[in-house]
Amino acid sequence: MFDLDLFEQMDEVRQVMGVCPQHDVLFELLTPEEHLDIFYDFKGGDPAKKQGEISKLIKDVGLTLDKDKQAGSLSGGTRRKLSVSIALCGGSKLVLLDEPTSGMDLQARRSLWNMLRNYRRERIILLTTHYMDEADILGDRIGIMINGQLKCLGSSIFLKNRFSAGFKLNVIKKAAANELIEPFLYRYFFSFVKTSEIGQEATFLIPQKEQAALKAFFEDFDRNLDRLEVKSYGVSNSSLEEVFLKIN
Repeated sequence: MFDLDLFEQMDEVRQVMGVCPQHDVLFELLTPEEHLDIFYDFKGGDPAKKQGEISKLIKDVGLTLDKDKQAGSLSGGTRRKLSVSIALCGGSKLVLLDEPTSGMDLQARRSLWNMLRNYRRERIILLTTHYMDEADILGDRIGIMINGQLKCLGSSIFLKNRFSAGFKLNVIKKAAANELIEPFLYRYFFSFVKTSEIGQEATFLIPQKEQAALKAFFEDFDRNLDRLEVKSYGVSNSSLEEVFLKIN
């Protein structure tokens, strides 16, 4: 890692490390700007780049309106933003983020995701999360732990292909009483399963082992939508949440 040995050169590793713990460790009477000013000096950042980096972090993480407020008066989500900023400031190359978006609303969470995607260049970011969509969006490699043990490790695509139950075909019928679709599916897939049917909407699970027939199926399906009385349809792979549940 950056030509440093984690076991033999831990003092040097700490100089390029930034940490955002699960619980915010902040000085209640200091503002976000004052926090970043102090922690930048703690980390031995370049004084010539200090103000520019702090201003950019405040803007990118969305603390502009709160930069002069005392930390004790900030909301939980805003405190998490500050903790993430502290971990990133001062030229941190190895960044450990423990549940960085806990306590944030969905909009703030997505905003922080975009920031982290931009900031991961030339950094190693190790992130723990309970949000599977967060892991899916941010993780180049994703490890799933069960009862403290690492059960699998790989990219999102690899995990979905390796542990996926199959593809989901969601069909919107023109009428609820439609018995034309399933016989058509049997032409291409011998072991599909209808997982749900509510009104005009039906969902079918196509096993991963039958993916070779998908191309021919969709070409034929598209040509016969009117005859099959299908209004629209969509297809998706298993989500990372489903992969996690299967492994668990």
